[in-house]
Amino acid sequence: MIDRPDLLALVAPLARALRRIEDECADAEELTMWQYAILSAAEQIAAPSQRAIAERLSYSVNRIVGDIDLLADRGLVIRERGADRRAYSLVVTPDGARVTATIRAAIHRREDELLAHLANAERATLRTLLAAATHHPAHSTD
Repeated sequence: MIDRPDLLALVAPLARALRRIEDECADAEELTMWQYAILSAAEQIAAPSQRAIAERLSYSVNRIVGDIDLLADRGLVIRERGADRRAYSLVVTPDGARVTATIRAAIHRREDELLAHLANAERATLRTLLAAATHHPAHSTD
């Protein structure tokens, strides 16, 4: 008899649904989920380098270059030369911020629909617990 399900068994269906939501919402703005993630990370990190964003997203430093090229070609980010002449910082343009906000709002609407069977307080608790679990690994065996 199983005393409790594995956490991955509990989280994986939710993660797949959330990934699908992000893919679809980014696609509506003609971006990939990774390109949206890059824009979002660039907004959250002060003067982020391509490497810092790739590390934050656990994304290939080599693959991120093509995505950033596309974002720059669309006028959503600007590369600014940093103190190290070999490194660039990314700056999200006003158009980039607008696109990011549009995608984020769509994602949040779809997340609310996905979790509509939970009360508002339960959704807030879920977010709090997920944030705590991902930032502070549990050492408990309970």
